[in-house]
Amino acid sequence: MLTIALERIEFDGRHGATAVERRTTRKFEVDVELDVDAAVAERSDLLADTVDYSRVADVIVGIGAGEPHHLLESLARRMLDAVRERFPRVHRMRLELRKLNPPTCPGHPAYAAVRLARGADDGS
Repeated sequence: MLTIALERIEFDGRHGATAVERRTTRKFEVDVELDVDAAVAERSDLLADTVDYSRVADVIVGIGAGEPHHLLESLARRMLDAVRERFPRVHRMRLELRKLNPPTCPGHPAYAAVRLARGADDGS
């Protein structure tokens, strides 16, 4: 098993619990780790034998920059499900979605985040 990792995938999105948050775009980041059976790719040196991380990033950015979500939880689940659906070689996936500088949070944190994980056999 091999792990493919992408860190700090950035996009602008209109996500937030309030209509004010969804009115303008704000910055988001995603980290993703994909556990992949890449034994064939390790020997063949062919992109077709593994998961193309550029296409994974494209899926995440497309969803993140698209339809607004009220909750980070639902946005992260949509991203995770879309990647798992499009890339059947992924056995397990971990995703962290961060809203940078959340506007209505006391203490001015650098980000608010949710983390999701899904394995091939957990069905979640």
